[in-house]
Amino acid sequence: MPGEETIRKRPALNPYVAIACSVVLDAGSQVFLKIGSTQSVSAGSIVGIQGLGSGWVWIGIVTMVLSFTLWIYSLRHVPLNIAANLTGAVHVLVPLISLVALHEQIHAKRWFGISLVIIGVLVIARPLMKAEEKMEGRA
Repeated sequence: MPGEETIRKRPALNPYVAIACSVVLDAGSQVFLKIGSTQSVSAGSIVGIQGLGSGWVWIGIVTMVLSFTLWIYSLRHVPLNIAANLTGAVHVLVPLISLVALHEQIHAKRWFGISLVIIGVLVIARPLMKAEEKMEGRA
């Protein structure tokens, strides 16, 4: 109705929490897919349909779909230029999980890059957290 104030519903899940969960699930899915692809491919074969025989690949697919669902949810509430930059944390989590779970090596240049990504995400996230606190204080 004209003249009525639009009531904004509060999101069921904080969109920044949704982005964080999406990032963790995305990083996890990459590792699951790596494990599954390594186990399901025989020497000299091309990765393809046979990869779908691995349970790890299916876990990776499910976690990727969950990540995507949370990503779509968060985009309803957060500007894309902010949300996309926050997902840079994937570039930190994947190497760290790979180091711990897959025993992959991380060389000095990669550590430098990881530290730059962390700094970038913090530069973006810090003002957002302050703005969020101010908005919650008004509500």
